[in-house]
Amino acid sequence: MTSTGDSIGVETTQLSLDILDLVAERDGVRLRGVVEEFDVAKSTAHKHLTTLRDNGLLVKHGETYDVGLKSLNLGERARSQWPGYTHIEEAIATLTELTEEECDFVAPDRGRVITIAESYHKWAKYEGTNGSSSKEYRARTGSYYRMHATASGLAILSTYSRDRIETIIDRWGLPARTDYTITTRENLYEKLDQIRERGIAVDNQGYTEGMRSVGKAIHGPGDRVIGALSVSGPTYRIDGAVLEEEIPNALTDVASELEEHVGTAN
Repeated sequence: MTSTGDSIGVETTQLSLDILDLVAERDGVRLRGVVEEFDVAKSTAHKHLTTLRDNGLLVKHGETYDVGLKSLNLGERARSQWPGYTHIEEAIATLTELTEEECDFVAPDRGRVITIAESYHKWAKYEGTNGSSSKEYRARTGSYYRMHATASGLAILSTYSRDRIETIIDRWGLPARTDYTITTRENLYEKLDQIRERGIAVDNQGYTEGMRSVGKAIHGPGDRVIGALSVSGPTYRIDGAVLEEEIPNALTDVASELEEHVGTAN
């Protein structure tokens, strides 16, 4: 049976973690922002912020708290320990040369995916159709994405059971990013059936208008899905034979080699 003291300790830790997430989501917060968001006393918010800052997880610039470099240290440690990470970097580089487009590898994390490796071909350029810059288009290491709105996320979802998918939907929902994003369970399950049949996922502008992505799930030791490779680029380049044959073939070849290496990696 959990004691009252243990329960309070867990709640305190959870609040600190929630504050850290808030700081990251808002690109910095002030003391008042924490007080208002979590409905806690100013003294309580200050203690949590100070503790996080003293441990390097936050830094303070004037009155604003932001994420500290300790987070980078922890993130790099987590990334380097991911199954077959060295081989993942090699696979991304190979895929980039084969497709001459943006390529990345994402890992599943509590119902979302997070980019742990990415590469851009020197000739790959993109201008969004809605006036957005490539900043919104390009994958960034450490960035989280909803699984239903990206090819790599859909590829991973296609390997999950219906119960697991429902749990993810219940937690994260199916919010629209564009007019093309899948937003209903019916459409999602229909899409996942197509992916399972083909072994390749295609996202047509679901994350960014004017962009298509092609993804494939990667299996590691014990046939566990450790992530997905994807190739992304503007719709005017990723179309026709490039979309239907060239990129899927390159993805399949690179994914097969990667799985072979990861399966034997320590």
